[in-house]
Amino acid sequence: MPQLTTDQLADLISKRHRCLLQLRELGRKQGKLISQGDMNPLLRLLGAKNQLLVAVQAIEQQLVPFHAQKPEQRSWPTEEARAKCAEQAAACQQLLEEVMQMEEQNEREMTTRRDQVASQLQAAQAASTARGAYQAQQMNTFQGPHTPPSDYSAAEGNRRLDLHSEV
Repeated sequence: MPQLTTDQLADLISKRHRCLLQLRELGRKQGKLISQGDMNPLLRLLGAKNQLLVAVQAIEQQLVPFHAQKPEQRSWPTEEARAKCAEQAAACQQLLEEVMQMEEQNEREMTTRRDQVASQLQAAQAASTARGAYQAQQMNTFQGPHTPPSDYSAAEGNRRLDLHSEV
């Protein structure tokens, strides 16, 4: 098993902290883009966010061996270095919770936005159907019925005109 040093631990915690700060910032931008309905920049942002999530996962994997250690048995160069790492680890936990809450909020907003768009599409479809029916009715009114009558009844004496006979 490779030697696990507190310098490595501090470096990984620092990297994790930077990634989480970036995720928080991207989460804020994501919320703005969702509220603006700006999908192309949102998709690009989600791609960048995905790369950060992959980086955080890789850092978490590298931190796994440190979880097996007892913190009090680690040899730190100074007490200040230990305190700084502990503060950053606590800040990481707080950032992670904030990012998760932001993700949940963004998901709710995206769902609301999706439902609004679906409702608008349904309303547009209903309006288009109504307009088509109205136009068809108007065409029937102006052109008369599409099927001509088979005979013609004149006002005088109920005589019928036979359109099929020769004149």
